Amino acid sequence: MKNLSNNNEPLELSIGKQYYIIDALYLTEIKSEFLKANILPKDIRNEVFPYTDTPFALYKPDESIFYVNQIIKVDYDEVVLTDFSFFSTDTGLIVFISEDILVEFLKYFNYEDLVDSENELINEKYWKQIVSNFKLTDIGLVLADSDSQNDFDGSGTYKII
Repeated sequence: MKNLSNNNEPLELSIGKQYYIIDALYLTEIKSEFLKANILPKDIRNEVFPYTDTPFALYKPDESIFYVNQIIKVDYDEVVLTDFSFFSTDTGLIVFISEDILVEFLKYFNYEDLVDSENELINEKYWKQIVSNFKLTDIGLVLADSDSQNDFDGSGTYKII
């Protein structure tokens, strides 16, 4: 299955589209706010995450392939608040989601269903079912790999390069 990276496989994205890069668990917060008013807050970063400086990154690829080694771990004191290439994660499970499908995706997404698996880190059957509603390049999922040579190894603050 494409656009699922659980062993550092690259993702396929659309050049020039803007993506949210966000911890899958944090999508629950956005969905909760969306359901309250049936509309996304104008400023998701500040209205949904007032106590987090880097809840998600915004990324507009100029190449169609995104490699996991483009995710670099940083110390918090390296974060530039006006640079939206920084994000934080608690779970090490991040979603790349095209900005133009965020609302539609939230209608299908349930974090608990995603991580409800007896023998795997995620429920791949559930993930496959969700992404079947969208174009392949509109969405991707990356699981941190603590055994890899990449910086993306779990919770922390990261920068997309």
